Order: sequence, then C-alpha cells, then structure tokens
Amino acid sequence: MMFDVSNCGPVYNCASVLDICAIVLNSFGCLANLTVTVLLFCLRCKKSEGLILLRVLSSSCLAFTVINFMEKVGFHNPNTGNHYVDGLICTLWTTRFPFWYTYCQICHSLYFFVCNRASEMLQMNNYPITTEKQRLTAYLLLVFIFSFIGALPLLLMTHPNTKNCACAPLPENFTILTLLYAHAFLSVMLFGFIYPVICLCICTALILRLRKSERGFITDELDESYFPKSQSLPASATSTTTSTPSVQSGSSSAERDIRDCESNSAGTLERLANKSVRHAWSASCCIIPLTAAFIAGTSFESIQQLLSAAGVFTYKLRSPAQQFSVTLTSLSTALVPLILFFHIPAMRSLIFVAIESIQNKISGKKLADVGDLSR
Repeated sequence: MMFDVSNCGPVYNCASVLDICAIVLNSFGCLANLTVTVLLFCLRCKKSEGLILLRVLSSSCLAFTVINFMEKVGFHNPNTGNHYVDGLICTLWTTRFPFWYTYCQICHSLYFFVCNRASEMLQMNNYPITTEKQRLTAYLLLVFIFSFIGALPLLLMTHPNTKNCACAPLPENFTILTLLYAHAFLSVMLFGFIYPVICLCICTALILRLRKSERGFITDELDESYFPKSQSLPASATSTTTSTPSVQSGSSSAERDIRDCESNSAGTLERLANKSVRHAWSASCCIIPLTAAFIAGTSFESIQQLLSAAGVFTYKLRSPAQQFSVTLTSLSTALVPLILFFHIPAMRSLIFVAIESIQNKISGKKLADVGDLSR
C-alpha cells in the first residue's frame, strides 16, 4: 500500500453518495458477517480444516466492516489532549493499520481456503508427511504473519507529533521510501495478480472436474458440517423406529415382515444420511463466487496502488477514487456471508426450519381461534 498523502482529500460536512453506499454496505456487512461468524463457530465437522479457515475469513470480514464503518462515520483523528495517547492513536489507527491488516487477512485467508478446498475436491492429497493439524497450524500462521507483515510498512509513515498525521508528507529517509515502494509493488503483484490468477485456475479446474464427474460424483466434506443439537435428533428418531418391532411380538408373520422391511429401509436411510451428500454443486463450490467477489473488490485498489507507486497520480485519502475503492471492497465483504450461508447445507436448512416454525405458529393460532369459536 503506497500512499502519497501530503494532501488529503477535503473533508465535507455532508456525506457523498459513495459515503452513503459504503455506510449501508458496512452496516449490512456487520450484521451479516456477525450472524454467519456465530453460525460457523457453532458448526461441527469431521475434518475441521476448511471450517476453521472459513471462520477466520468470516471473522476478518466482520472486523473489516466494523473498522470501515467507524472510519466512515467520522472517527478519523480524535484529539484527546494527551501527547502519548494521541501518538498511539496516530500510530495504530490514523495510519489505517487495522484497516489494511484486516484487508490482508481477508485476502490471505481466502487464498489458503481456496487452496485447501482444491486439494480436497480435486483430490490432490499429496501430504505423505504432514497431518491435518500440522497443515491447519501452517495455514493459520501464514495468514496472521503475512497479514502483519503486509500492514507493517504503514507504521513507517507515522508522524505522531503532527496535528493531522494521516495527511502528513512521506518521510524523506531513503531507506524508508525504498521499503514503502517495494512493499507497494509486492502487494500489487500478490493481491492483484498472483492470488487472482491462482484462484481462477483452481476454479476453472473445479468446474471442469464437476462437468466430467457427472457419473462419479465428488464427495465434499463441508456438506457433512452440522449443528450439534440437530445431529442428535436422527438418532432418537431411528431408535424409536427400530424398537417398534420388538414391542409387538404376538403379531402375525405378515405384519412382522412389513415391520422388518420398514426397519431395513430406516437403517438404509440412516446410513445414507451419515454419508456425505454427493451432488454436483456442493459447499466447497463457494470458492467460485468468493473468487469473483475477491477480484471485484481488490482489482481497482490494486490498480490505484500500482499507478500511485509508479508516480502516475497521487493517492489521496478521502478522494473519490479512494472512496470508490473502499466501497467496492465493502461490497465484496458484504457478499461473503451471503455466499457462505447459501452454500453450506446446514446453514441453508435454517431457512426451512424458520419457515416451518412460522407455519406451525400460524396453524396453532388458527386452531386456537377455531377452538374459541366452537365454545
């Protein structure tokens, strides 16, 4: 992230159209990401590798929308009157270090999640040495360390002693300038070219694999994710059905045959339910719309950083171009919870549960009204 912030954009008292769009998107993103993050932490899965990476991605989107919302509502550079507190706020907030840290964390967590799903869905299980726990630890360390390194150069631009340190000129130290420019080109290369190209290749390979596997479907482990309470319901239901034949021992042989057939079919359904749901478009296919949202949200920002680092134009905070870039990123983070919610079967089933509960309440009220009228 390369900034020449010697002159920030003007601060207006009234919000612009882009500000209103960003506030609306961030408000929706906060609620949606909070809901999906809570649901992801409630879900359980046999292999938790992909599920934990999704939790990191959703939590990063939630933190990004909260930080971006705070910036949009005017929390820019508060003046507390304390020299040390103001310097700390300038270092950790006004330089937009949390903003870019969460931005990098979203990009890295999405990339490693796509790679993890590709290794499972495309059956590239070339891990003879590493275990699942070791791979997950490596993924998480890479996400957090790379995110911190990606946002660390922003701290080199701090001017704690100035009144508006966010709009202070760049330091004149040649070493710092070299690091900032090198960091700008590397971040553009990584987020604007390498990650999108690899994710597009993986999505293309997954689509081709799905087309070829119409007869032999691919097993998706994310489809096996469940809520702990809902997992215990089928067991009780099957136990009652299987216990019925032993109760009525004096029935006729024909009735016993019918009950045996029913118990066998119930056992077959139970075995099928315990297996993963096999169909063409599974939960891991969420990497396709997630990649599209990632490219749409980061392309404009990467182009801005590249042109700014090349000296074509000056990157200004609160400028229309910078606000449009933030709005695009807010749109992509608002789409992430929707994509995850409608791709994971356990989350998607909550819609039908809610509809059924509403219908039961309505029918219960109707029966109560009929009972009152009959009296």
